[in-house]
Amino acid sequence: MVAFVPVSVEVLADLPTTPLVGPQYAFAVTAGLCDTFSLSPADDEEAERTALLLAGLASLMAHGRRLVLVVDARADDQGGGLGECSLSGVAWKDVSAIFADAPEASAAVAEASAAVAGLDLDDAWDVSAVQTLLSEHDLLWFGPGEVGALTRV
Repeated sequence: MVAFVPVSVEVLADLPTTPLVGPQYAFAVTAGLCDTFSLSPADDEEAERTALLLAGLASLMAHGRRLVLVVDARADDQGGGLGECSLSGVAWKDVSAIFADAPEASAAVAEASAAVAGLDLDDAWDVSAVQTLLSEHDLLWFGPGEVGALTRV
């Protein structure tokens, strides 16, 4: 199963040498996510995109930046409607990609981050600044070998 793990810059910088022990909070395509967003099994690409966006929002809320690892691992469905799951851990060898915002998105990221302070993920999803960020600034794909570019401050 593909899981999307929201992380901080510090965690990303350490991950090549220090695996994350579980349970590690993540998002994946689950029955609950598909039901919440009215997605059918044929909508697998859109369902994965939705899980990625939710992980990005969780990262923004926790760390002020959208930074998401893509991990191929066994995930335990937490039964929520937003694709919440947990992983027993994350090792660098399991990371197939990293998603992050482009520098040009920094103003929209800051605005969305301020707008969701104190909210839960479900309520934050509907905030107009978040929806603007999601619709106007796609997350960029980075290979694991590009970790250095994402962890420089």
